[in-house]
Amino acid sequence: MKSITIPLTLLALLSVSAGQPRHQHAHHHKANRDFIPKGGKITITGTAYSTTTEIPEVVVYVDQNNKPIHTTTETVVYIPAPASTETRKLPAPSTSTVIAPPAPTKAMSSGAYTPPASSTSASSTSASSTSKHISTFEPIPSPRSSRATPTPSVSFVPSSVPSSVPSFPPPPPISSGSALHGVTYSPYKGSGGCKSASEVDADFALIAKDYGVMRLYGVDCNQIATAYAAAKKYGNKLFLGIYDINSVEQSVSAMAAGVKHDWSIVDTVSVGNELVNNGGATVDQSLGALSQARSALRAAGYQGPVVVVDTFVAMLSHPELCDQSDYCAVNVHPFFDPNTGPHQAGSFITSTVSKIRSKLSDSSKRIVVTETGWPWQGEANGAAVPGMGQQSTALSSIKNAYSDNARDLILFTAFNDMWKRPESGTFMAEQFWGMGGRYSPSDV
Repeated sequence: MKSITIPLTLLALLSVSAGQPRHQHAHHHKANRDFIPKGGKITITGTAYSTTTEIPEVVVYVDQNNKPIHTTTETVVYIPAPASTETRKLPAPSTSTVIAPPAPTKAMSSGAYTPPASSTSASSTSASSTSKHISTFEPIPSPRSSRATPTPSVSFVPSSVPSSVPSFPPPPPISSGSALHGVTYSPYKGSGGCKSASEVDADFALIAKDYGVMRLYGVDCNQIATAYAAAKKYGNKLFLGIYDINSVEQSVSAMAAGVKHDWSIVDTVSVGNELVNNGGATVDQSLGALSQARSALRAAGYQGPVVVVDTFVAMLSHPELCDQSDYCAVNVHPFFDPNTGPHQAGSFITSTVSKIRSKLSDSSKRIVVTETGWPWQGEANGAAVPGMGQQSTALSSIKNAYSDNARDLILFTAFNDMWKRPESGTFMAEQFWGMGGRYSPSDV
């Protein structure tokens, strides 16, 4: 087991994980994007291992004068650098340096972020935690703060690399059904900025072959055009979204221009995401936006499905959201049920879908799960425990439940969402739902 020496200033950067406040899983956008470093566990990018590898290391915390303060065992996650990005090599065999993510040049959020003050406040809603928040160290300055974020480094005490290290199980195999399942995708960098066309292309290059449909949520960041180009190149369909139901006409115009009126690539268009569940809109407002969007899309030449997306809680209470959609589009996250373990994820979803079906005016109507998955890092929610192995187990359970109708399943999410803010209400896990713990190349 190697020993790692970490300055106190770096620990502040490494001790934050993230989430979004809500009852069910909400997907927040531009106004809530903030720069949040990869955190919770110590993350190192380089070429030490060819696959994502998590191992315990002895960590020695020192002050700015290199004086030892505290020694403990922490979890270190080694992330292999993708071939498409500059490789940060770990010099062998004695010392290595990893540069922490730089401070952003501009704030994308309308408000400043303040990290948790202590480990107890960050984990008060959970019985156990896989993230560590150490209150004795200086917190990260807000992106709007005038204080400069230090540029620290990590030094390794000389030791040999272990001959055998544990590795995470690979993501479960793709369903053998008649179609591939889908996956959600966001065009935002961890710094909060928009991904360029080349960065979106690089993302699709990594994931396109594994998924049939790529689900987007909005039209900002020129994401329709960049995703359209990548989807055409790699052979995917797009599930587009009108995020702001007060801007339906503008969103439809942006969609039409983004896909160059080539609607054949569009699988579905959604109206809103969990708005009724989160109090962002009433049922009547959501249904009004659905009708408006359907009319505008038909006028623009799109003849495919138009749906309202909300949580299963909202759909059970208001089945008319399903009844008036072209099919029922529902987000179902087993992780937010404290009585459901990873191996029960698939049965939780199928049971929930059956309950929704019993509420519909047409019980034969198609129901698509438009978000589901499992985090690989964060705090435990009762029996729902995050972790790489747990994610693999949950995804296997979910895929097995949809082995015959994979096209009715969209997983959350393609890459870790490092642009999101941390919240104990979502068990400090919101950043870490990427399939197999995968980071986007633009965040490495």
